[in-house]
Amino acid sequence: MADPTTEFFDGLGHRGPDPMLTKVRGTVRFDLGHRDGTDHWVLVMSEGNISASRGERPADCVISTELRFFDRVTTGDANPIAALLRNEITVEGNLILFHYFQRLLPGPPGAHDPREMVRERRGK
Repeated sequence: MADPTTEFFDGLGHRGPDPMLTKVRGTVRFDLGHRDGTDHWVLVMSEGNISASRGERPADCVISTELRFFDRVTTGDANPIAALLRNEITVEGNLILFHYFQRLLPGPPGAHDPREMVRERRGK
């Protein structure tokens, strides 16, 4: 079984175009440190299409943190904005891309889509 970060990035390639990101273009590199070195992932957002791959290359935005912590971010157990304020994540470059990246993350475990509650009420 793959680690949460790999599953997250691999899953992004299976998504269809995201209508919330149609006006977004840019690259985000993730530098994820661990005991054996640093893993690098590059996320490309272009008009709603999203792709991710391993690699180290220049990017519009660079997000750096520990791999173990980023695993928690990709599972919804940690909030990236709160982590930024606590200096557990550092962001260099285009902060707007950091904001848009957050839209790709899952919500906290056990969270429900608020639209479901409205649909249930209307159905009664």
